Amino acid sequence: MALSPEAALEVVRGRLWPIAKTERERVARIDKWLRWDHEKPHQPRRSTREYRDLSDRAQAPWGRRVVTAATDQMYAEGYRTGRNAENSRPWGWWQANGMDSRQGAFHESVVGYGLAYAVVLPGKSWLGEPMPVIRGLDPSQMVAFYEDPAWDDWPVFALRTAPTKVGDSMGWRLRLYEADGVHQLVATGSGESFKHVGFQEYGVTIGVCPVVRYTAHLDLRGRATGDIEPIIPVLGRIDQTTFDRLVVQRFASFIVRTVTGMAKPDTEETAAAEKLKLAVEDILVAEDPDTKFGTLAASPLSPFIEAHDADVRALAALSQSPAHELVGTMANLSAESLAAAEASLTRRVTRLKHGVGEDHEKTLRLGALIMGDTDAAADAESELRWRDMESRSLAQAADALGKIATMLQVPVEMLWEKIPGWTDQDVERAKQLLEDGGPLVKLMEQLAAGQAPALDPVPA
Repeated sequence: MALSPEAALEVVRGRLWPIAKTERERVARIDKWLRWDHEKPHQPRRSTREYRDLSDRAQAPWGRRVVTAATDQMYAEGYRTGRNAENSRPWGWWQANGMDSRQGAFHESVVGYGLAYAVVLPGKSWLGEPMPVIRGLDPSQMVAFYEDPAWDDWPVFALRTAPTKVGDSMGWRLRLYEADGVHQLVATGSGESFKHVGFQEYGVTIGVCPVVRYTAHLDLRGRATGDIEPIIPVLGRIDQTTFDRLVVQRFASFIVRTVTGMAKPDTEETAAAEKLKLAVEDILVAEDPDTKFGTLAASPLSPFIEAHDADVRALAALSQSPAHELVGTMANLSAESLAAAEASLTRRVTRLKHGVGEDHEKTLRLGALIMGDTDAAADAESELRWRDMESRSLAQAADALGKIATMLQVPVEMLWEKIPGWTDQDVERAKQLLEDGGPLVKLMEQLAAGQAPALDPVPA
């Protein structure tokens, strides 16, 4: 039974709004490190405009690189059971929602913030045909309440927030999702007051709150963390080291000439004129025997460069990212060396795929339930298939697949989807061509039937 307007207001005011406010603050801090607008390095007390410009140049989007190192290898390309060579029906709804391209936003939110949400509701395609509509939200836009946040598949309530204008001031437009429908509310200011403005049923019986939570690392207390928040101190350290190096490079990386025992020019104009007279091949000569010439050594930049590389290597170790890509030290690596260098990243991506893949499957099963396909909704055997994104050449893959087919007697049709760069459409086309039969297949059939093969006429 749906909540009453009074009960919905109490749920939002007492439970979900405080959580949403805290979550927005957390996500805003992480988002700055993901979108290269993070905290600036510490500057001298008497900071000038030149120091501030160097501080701006010292900032780099290392956090985003950590995220994309994993998400660039996460691309879902199918959903089917092990006994079926064809994708299950919910995969068509996946593609109808444009998830082939939009899945990357889900993955970046999960890896970066630790959470993402999918709202699945009854809707229609652009041609007017019924279909489940999937919408993705990050944790600054939605929070969910679970009785047991570590083990429950479906939330009791989920609150979606969006800033809007309420009267003459800014406020919030709220949507409270539950099992029977969605409540429409508005909040003034930063949540000083709330107003219930409507309720809409889903139109179909779902039985659960139609929200799927995506997590990267969910512990037994129900806490979800991303890959950026724990490494923010290291990201700040890299920018600080870069800033220090830029300051030294700008103000202390050149040799300073000194002279003692010589009279100083009377005016600045005279001093400037004397400077212009000095060329590279000139020799300085002083009549006074007490005059001494010398230099002050430049501050070396190598310690700052080494410190920067050490910080980046620490970032690579903590985030399980490939150090050779971050530091830029890859040169003439063999296939085995490259695989060993990326082993830590491969394990990280595999762990992410297990969690995110399970959440994608929940989304697809929820879509099937909304469409009344109870068989697909109860299908716990279908699994998400991920595209193979490992770094290896086509020749290596062909050699390995050929050996698997000949030595292990695995049907070659099962290995086609393992060919690097091949999509499901390529596999289906190959199967269709095999079923239609090419010239060689027709020749073999004629020979097996004892018929003389039909020869093409010889061109004149």
